[in-house]
Amino acid sequence: MSIQSLDISNFRNIKSAKINCSPDFNLFCGENAAGKTNLLDAIYYLSNGKSSQTTLNEAIIHENENQLTLIARILKNNSILGVQRFQTGSKIIRIDANTTTQSELSLKLPVLFISANSHYILTDGPRIRRQFLDWGLFHTNKMFYSEWKKYQKLISHRNAALKSRVSKNELSIWNIALAESGESLHAMRKQYCFDFLHYFNIVLNYFKLTFVDIYYDQGWDSNASLISCLENNYFRELHSAHTLSGPHRADLKLSIKNFPAEHKLSQGQQKLVSYALRFAQGLHFHSLTNQSPIYLIDDLPSELDTKNRDIAMRFLINLNAQVFLTAINTVSFNNLLKTDSVVNMFHVKHGEILQSDTLVENNCFT
Repeated sequence: MSIQSLDISNFRNIKSAKINCSPDFNLFCGENAAGKTNLLDAIYYLSNGKSSQTTLNEAIIHENENQLTLIARILKNNSILGVQRFQTGSKIIRIDANTTTQSELSLKLPVLFISANSHYILTDGPRIRRQFLDWGLFHTNKMFYSEWKKYQKLISHRNAALKSRVSKNELSIWNIALAESGESLHAMRKQYCFDFLHYFNIVLNYFKLTFVDIYYDQGWDSNASLISCLENNYFRELHSAHTLSGPHRADLKLSIKNFPAEHKLSQGQQKLVSYALRFAQGLHFHSLTNQSPIYLIDDLPSELDTKNRDIAMRFLINLNAQVFLTAINTVSFNNLLKTDSVVNMFHVKHGEILQSDTLVENNCFT
């Protein structure tokens, strides 16, 4: 899977850009606030239908414009993927000439985004880790998305019933439906974690982080069925007006000798673990689909010392995937030139993206 060319119009501070992409590495260099992250965010937006930075239309669409347009030509099958978003909030999504849904476009463009704050996956609570799991399931299990949507509707209805203080007998109707859907969703996540663990251990071993353990918490008492937890927690849930048991409270916990990993690891190590999670997810995806996701990596040199940065880069090179990288300067990427990888290099300044033919050490492109 790779993007052959990318057209960006009115996305954040990028007024207009046409980028011819390498199937291997695409390196974007520029000062802070130049627009490097916005370039990655444009690809992320095309794939996911939302920005990784903000939910505000006025922040996503270029100042004084009423719409943005993103178009990617995909090398495989020469497909054209496009999104238009308007200030009104409406959106047009197309694959080739056909109007489609965001979920269909997402399946065509699997993207793994490793932000400059990627280590937050260890510290920011269960929601971000559930999203991590669900990305993998969405792209590898055809049954997942419909079950996930079904569960979201059921949890919404059940919470509304709790807020209305319905009787226990009335709530039991929702309990049965929610438990059935929740157990199905849990089974998918549990199997995904079991399969994913093999690849995660491979990457941890490569990164020399084998002391990190990972554990899937299903979101309710593992010694009980979901239906029994829902039935037995009626008064607690009535008081809180929220469903307290289910896969919506699941977590992927990382630890070191039974202590939360974030309390034992330095920030640099946390970032390396976050890379390991994404790289392992990409390897698992490849094992099932025989293609690699596109990796978007913002400010790779940040928080990593030279040794760990080189380890991460070597692993990336061995993935044989399309990668988009950003950095303030290019000195961290000289080892790319020693490989057979095709490296396209760009200078980003005030939202303008210009291709460069040379790599300049210790500096941005001139």
